[in-house]
Amino acid sequence: MPRLVITNGSDAGNRLLINKGRYTMGRSVNNDLQIVDRRMSRTHAEVYEEGGAYFVRDLGSKNGTLLNGANVNLAVILNPGDIIQVGDTTVLFDHETESSHGAISSAPGLASSKKDSSVRLVEENNWGATQEEMQAGVPQTAGVEIGKANISAKVAAQRLEILYKVTEAIRSFFVLGELLEQIMEIIMDVLKPDRSYLLLQDEETGELIPEVVKSTDEPIAQMEVKISMSIVERCMNEGISLLVSDAAADDRFAASESIIMNRIRTAMVAPIIYKGDVLGAVYIDTNTRMLPFTKEELELLTGITNQAAVAITNARMHEQLVEQHKIAREMEIARTIQMNLLPKTYPEIEGFEISAMSLPAKHVGGDYYDFLRLPDGRMALAVADVSGKGVPAAILTATTRSYLQSETQHPRSSLAETVSRINGMVMRDVTNDMYVTMTLVYLESEVSKLEYVNAGHCHPILMSPDGTTRYLDKGGLFLGIMAEEAEYEVGSYELAPGDVLLLSTDGVTDIQNEEGEIFGDERLHELLRESLDLTAEGIRNKIYQTCLEHRGEADQFDDFTLIVLKRQTEKAQKVPSSATFHDLDELDFD
Repeated sequence: MPRLVITNGSDAGNRLLINKGRYTMGRSVNNDLQIVDRRMSRTHAEVYEEGGAYFVRDLGSKNGTLLNGANVNLAVILNPGDIIQVGDTTVLFDHETESSHGAISSAPGLASSKKDSSVRLVEENNWGATQEEMQAGVPQTAGVEIGKANISAKVAAQRLEILYKVTEAIRSFFVLGELLEQIMEIIMDVLKPDRSYLLLQDEETGELIPEVVKSTDEPIAQMEVKISMSIVERCMNEGISLLVSDAAADDRFAASESIIMNRIRTAMVAPIIYKGDVLGAVYIDTNTRMLPFTKEELELLTGITNQAAVAITNARMHEQLVEQHKIAREMEIARTIQMNLLPKTYPEIEGFEISAMSLPAKHVGGDYYDFLRLPDGRMALAVADVSGKGVPAAILTATTRSYLQSETQHPRSSLAETVSRINGMVMRDVTNDMYVTMTLVYLESEVSKLEYVNAGHCHPILMSPDGTTRYLDKGGLFLGIMAEEAEYEVGSYELAPGDVLLLSTDGVTDIQNEEGEIFGDERLHELLRESLDLTAEGIRNKIYQTCLEHRGEADQFDDFTLIVLKRQTEKAQKVPSSATFHDLDELDFD
C-alpha cells in the first residue's frame, strides 16, 4: 500500500498509509498528516489517487511545495521514492507491500533489525517440505498441549512445568522488553538451541523486527548472522509451526544460502498468534546437537509461543494504558497551568464592552489571552497560540505571558519594538518544532483608536454596524522563527460606535463536526454579522453556542479562545467592571 513517510523534520518517523481519496498535510490538526513546521501553511499540500495513479498538489501554501527539488504548481504524478518538500520537512512517497493476516512482506531489506543492526534476515523462497509441521495459535490448555505427544508421565510433568513458567511470566512481567527476555530465557534453557530469535511485527509498518537475539557461540554484538526467511515466511503466512532437520545434507535445501552457510542441522519456527492475528515468530536452530529437534519439542515450542502471544498482548496493552495515563496527567497539568494564566476579571474600558473565553482541548494546550494596562493609560489586548501540546506548550505559554507583561511596561517603547523584543526572548526558549503566533492590540479608549501588530496569527476581524469587514493583517513573522531580521509593521484604526473587534485563535474556525467538516471563516463572519446588535458578552456566547452545535458529538481537538471588544453606542449600557469569566463554568466544551 502506498504511504507517506516523514524522513526529515520535527515529526520524522511519522507515516500515513494512503489508498483511494485525498490526503492533506499541514500544520493544522485537521490534516490527515499533521506536521509541526513553522514554514508550513495550515493546510499546505495534498496527495490523492486518481485512475490508479497518485498525485501531489500544492494548496496555495505561502512557501510552496517541492517534488524532487522542483516547484509543484499543478498536480504532478508521484512515483515510489519521490521526495516531497514542504516547509523544512521532507516526506517520502513509498510503497509498502500489504500484509494479509500477519503475512510478512518479501520486499528486499524489509527485515533489517532495529534492535541489533548486525542481524540480517535473508529472503529465501525455494525450499522443500519440512520434517514436521502443526497448526499454531489454537487456544489450548497446557494439559492438552502435552497430551498430544506420546510421552512418559515424567516428561509430561516436566513439559507442564515449563508451560506454567511461561504462564507465570504473563502474570509477573508487564514491561514488554523484560517479558520477551524472560520468554527467550525459558526457550534457551529448555530446548537448548545454539541460536534463538524472537521476531515481532511492527504494529504500524508490519516490518519484522528481531526483538531478542541469543546465541551460545559468541557475543551478539560481534555476530554477522543470517536466518532462513523461507521458513519464517511460511510459518507466519500459514500460521503453522515448522521443523526442519538435517538441512545441510538435504538436496531439497541446496538453494538456501542461509542454511548452507550456517550448517544448520535442525531448526524450528513457531508463529506468535493472538486471536487470529500474527504478532511475530520464534525461530531457533542448532548445528551442534547430536540429534535433530523432535516433533515433541516442536509441540512444546508451539505451546510456549501460544502462551507468549497472550503475554505479549497483555504487556502491550499495559504499556498503552501507562502511556495514556501519563498523557492524561500531563494534559491535566497543562490545562491547569493554562487556565491559571488567564485574567480573572474584565478591565474597565470607558465607552467599550469586552468579553472573553478560553477553553483548552484535552489534547492541546497553548492558547492564551490577556488584558494589560500600559504606563500611558492605554489598554493592551493580546491573544496568542503556542504550537505544540501538553506541558511544553503550557510552559512556553507561561514564559510568553511573562515577556508580554514585562515588555509592555516600557514607557517609551513603540508597539513594534515591544513585539520585536518579545520575539527575541521567545527565540531563546523555543525548540525547532515550536513557535508562537500573537496579535497585540493597544487601545486608546478616549479617542477610540487602536494600534496593532499581528505576528503570524489568524487575522482578527473588525466589523462595522453595516457589516463592512476589515482584517488586522499588518505585522510580521511568528514569534520564535528568527531573532535578528524580524521586523513588525504596525496597523491602526479608529473605532466608530457599534464597531466590533473579534480576536480569536484558529480553534474557533477549525472546530469540526462528526463528519470532519470545519466551522470555517465564512460561517464565523456571517455569524458575527448577525450578532452586531448584541452586547460583547452576547456575541461571545452566540459564537460559542453556535460552534458547540456545529461540533455535536465530535471531540474538541484544539483550544477555543476569543476576545470580543465592542465600542458602545449612546444607548448601550455599560458592562459592570465586576464581570468575570466564571459564568462560563457551566459551558463545558468537553
